[in-house]
Amino acid sequence: MISQTFIRELLERADIYEVVNRRVPLQSKGANGWACCPFHNEKSPSFSVSRDKQIFHCFGCGEHGNAIGFIMKYENLPFPDAVEKLAQECGVKVVYDGKSTFNRNPEKPRLTDIMERAQKYYRNRFLDNSAAQKYIKDRGLTDETLEKFGIGFAPDGWHNLDSVFSPDDRKLLIDAGLQREGNGGSFYDFFRNRLMFPIRNIRGQIIAFSARTMIGEEPKYINTGDTPIFTKGKEVFGLYEARRSIQEKKRVIVVEGQMDAIQLSQAGFGESCAPLGTAIRSEHVERLLKMTDHIIFSFDGDTAGRKAALRAMDICLPLLEDAQKAVFVFLPEGEDPDSLVKNQGPEAFEKLISQGLPLSSYLIESTSRGLDLSILEDKGAFLDAAAPYIRKTKSVLLRDGLIERIATAAGYKDTDQLARYFGFEKVAPIAPRPSGFRNGASARFGKGGFGARRFNTPSSGKTLPPKPETPILVLLRNFLRYPQLALEFEGAATEHLSSGELGPSDKIFKVLQKICQEDDNGDSLLSSLGGLPSPSEEEVFESEMEKIRNILQTLLLADGEDKDIKSASERGRTLRTPLSLARLETKRIFLQIEFEKVEQQRKALCSGNSLTQEQRQLFQSLLGVNKQLSQEIRDTDRKINEELTFRTR
Repeated sequence: MISQTFIRELLERADIYEVVNRRVPLQSKGANGWACCPFHNEKSPSFSVSRDKQIFHCFGCGEHGNAIGFIMKYENLPFPDAVEKLAQECGVKVVYDGKSTFNRNPEKPRLTDIMERAQKYYRNRFLDNSAAQKYIKDRGLTDETLEKFGIGFAPDGWHNLDSVFSPDDRKLLIDAGLQREGNGGSFYDFFRNRLMFPIRNIRGQIIAFSARTMIGEEPKYINTGDTPIFTKGKEVFGLYEARRSIQEKKRVIVVEGQMDAIQLSQAGFGESCAPLGTAIRSEHVERLLKMTDHIIFSFDGDTAGRKAALRAMDICLPLLEDAQKAVFVFLPEGEDPDSLVKNQGPEAFEKLISQGLPLSSYLIESTSRGLDLSILEDKGAFLDAAAPYIRKTKSVLLRDGLIERIATAAGYKDTDQLARYFGFEKVAPIAPRPSGFRNGASARFGKGGFGARRFNTPSSGKTLPPKPETPILVLLRNFLRYPQLALEFEGAATEHLSSGELGPSDKIFKVLQKICQEDDNGDSLLSSLGGLPSPSEEEVFESEMEKIRNILQTLLLADGEDKDIKSASERGRTLRTPLSLARLETKRIFLQIEFEKVEQQRKALCSGNSLTQEQRQLFQSLLGVNKQLSQEIRDTDRKINEELTFRTR
């Protein structure tokens, strides 16, 4: 685990203006820098970078964060890699907690340096070799593509790298997979007379090579074996080069070969990548789903391609979350992506993508192939073939949708019965909101929560349209905006939310855990909250609060991006609810939750035919509690109205 103290020091050292400006040219207007947002298409600049607050914010799409968050978003990097990259730019080394179970290999930086030096050598040899250049030109690759992918050439010969590296580098060359030890203790170059395709990790460091023959020998490709910096089954070729296009197009195309990925990239499909000399694996899909919600698999239309597609579908089902999707594209016989874009142009490939089969359609098509679903026995075979896929589906929405599609295909009207056949109960519709909430925050102050109709957007001053926001998400918004409220209401949260019955309450406890989490030096956000200035010193208080919010967001990002947390944080920045009002709003929600629980107990007592003496006493006691809570709710509503009236005068 990366030290929290180090993260704070790194954010203090890094100037977000310079971090962004190196990637997106900024124009200074007043105290801030402005540009067209790199995260959505726009013609007028609405992307702002504040040097004072050390944050970025887009008033168009709502993206915001600190320097680490910007690098994560812009370069499509996971949290640890974004921290490493920012640290590298600041000229410091990342500090890890001593208690972490993560062991860093001190040789890794030296190995990546060895690979970079080898790449320069292979690149220069390519520029010297007319045969290699002719082969590449015959394949239709442009100079721009060669430069983008860093394609090089390893000359024929057994000891070429000896002219580049000293004997002191021998161990590193062997550890990196560039040389091997032969009989009698001699050493030789592993790659000879082959085109060299560097394989980069998501930070852009060269960690391996894939080498292709030019003379038809087998195997066509040979790859670096597993090393301390490279595991073949986990890496995806071209992912670093594709990261920006994946972000812009919100999709990734997975093909079967490196040359296919390179040709598609040149043809305008920069979001293309390929597994390294092996079938698609769960590690590949997991990595891709962290970068985009839309995966397009491109396979040959032959038997082998169909078999590979089935494997990809089998891998995706346990990994796909709600709103994520996989699509399967099958090429005409005798074509691969390389030949298709050459012979028929990029438009033909884009058309195939538009005609691709969504996972749901492909599952039914593949499991019903060769069956006549009008025959009872074939219907049974169809259901048996589909059952293993349904049972491993992670997304409840996808699973229920698949069951409905299968029921339609097989001619079954009772989807509940079919769900039970697969081993599931259909999820009941979400119950209506408890009656008490209708008279609470949403009805009185708009569906966006307290103050949604009074507090304006920072960019335009226009009134916000009401948006649905459940009580739990309102709490999450307030706790992210003011972490001190999470501590203040920790007891109420533990009492009322631990059961998990009220939506994504686990996110509330995740925020609490990050606030209290200590690093090796005993530092935590909890200690920072204790030293805050008074809210009456509005400007200073807000400046310090913004620093704490940024650190909390960074700690939460370390576990991966969460849509609820991101949405609640953006909502908080938009509404800018004052602390006093957020405190009242939070109190109001917990009072309402408690009120509803008492009401449920009271109604449960009334459901019987007659009450015992003990039950009548309990009933009277509950009525008293109900009356007390109702008065507290009315008092809190009155205070909220007074606060809103005061602030909008």
